[in-house]
Amino acid sequence: MITVRLFRKSGTVTGVKTSGHSGLAESGSDVLCAAVSTLVQTAYLAISDIYGKVDYKKQDGHFEFSVPEGHDAQVIIRAMQVGLQDLSSGYPQNLKLEEA
Repeated sequence: MITVRLFRKSGTVTGVKTSGHSGLAESGSDVLCAAVSTLVQTAYLAISDIYGKVDYKKQDGHFEFSVPEGHDAQVIIRAMQVGLQDLSSGYPQNLKLEEA
């Protein structure tokens, strides 16, 4: 299962952490893993493009990054969250969204 955790402080997302694999298909052929990776990494890249260097950690099956303060970052994170919620509703056994 893929878990995506959004860390919040005073209602503002301050970090994103993803871990796991969906288990739908072999590595490299899994459309859910590809979709989640695309949403999360595009959010990271867009935030980095606007705010400059953003701290992140990446390993096999794991990616996390901090979210800088700012309206633009929150809009990007919200777009990512909406996409992930849609995927989660279609694959509830394979993708879990959490808030901390």
